[in-house]
Amino acid sequence: MFPLVKAAVFAKLNDLPLIVVGYHQLKIGPYLRGEKIKRRYKGYFTFQKNILSEQADYFSLWRHRNYEKIIEPSIEELTENKKAEKQFIFSAIPHWSDYFAGLRENRELAISLFWEMINKSILQKLETQPSPCIGIHIRMGDFRKLQEGEDFKKVGTVRTPEDYFINTINTIRQINGKQLPVSVFTDGYRDELKKLFALPGIKMIEGNEDIIDMLLLSKSKIIITSAGSTFSYWAGFLSNAPLIMHPDHLHQPVRLPEINQLCYEGPLLKDSPNILLQKNIKQLIYEENSTT
Repeated sequence: MFPLVKAAVFAKLNDLPLIVVGYHQLKIGPYLRGEKIKRRYKGYFTFQKNILSEQADYFSLWRHRNYEKIIEPSIEELTENKKAEKQFIFSAIPHWSDYFAGLRENRELAISLFWEMINKSILQKLETQPSPCIGIHIRMGDFRKLQEGEDFKKVGTVRTPEDYFINTINTIRQINGKQLPVSVFTDGYRDELKKLFALPGIKMIEGNEDIIDMLLLSKSKIIITSAGSTFSYWAGFLSNAPLIMHPDHLHQPVRLPEINQLCYEGPLLKDSPNILLQKNIKQLIYEENSTT
């Protein structure tokens, strides 16, 4: 997602053609680990082609193989002489300390281009599903369990503890005064989250393509993220809803300050919740079967 959207924004800013390759690669990790989600992205985007047509794009790149290659350029508008006979290549995942550098500053354009790239069939499926009230993403899959004695603040690619989600849900409901419904998006199995699903009003969202789950999560009225999960963060980037982050894993913001000053991005501290976040939670009114 990061290379794709960065490349799209850069191409748009500089009036350059966008060529996307490599999306036919098979990811065997999810199969080897027995993950529920296999991360197959076929048919998600308008630029996707069959294998033979993708080879034509590779050939186009090969024809210009003598062009100077600029790896991971800054997302900015360039003068004509800085664009001539160059290939600008985006393929890297950004450093975890600031995932959305370059995109955050061009957020409106990035969101517009992203929605334009999504296949119509995906959008039609999305429109048939109600928007969640509280949307939670729980990353399991390739994240390992926190070991006894480990400090969650000092480790990465580790599952956010189940108790954190339970406490956050209870705090939101207490502030709002109602038992707000919760939609859980996860690449794990229901049996792995027995304590969470023992709470009333918890629904597991299943059966969708990954991208529909991400877009549906972005339409939640409140989003609760898994620490270190870019799936969570992308949903937040696309959304103007309050975005609740784990207090032990706070880095550079996902969105611009002017957005977060209206809707909030950060931790929900039980003993001293942020005033803006409290206000947004108290004002939250949820209607069943909402599609807005």
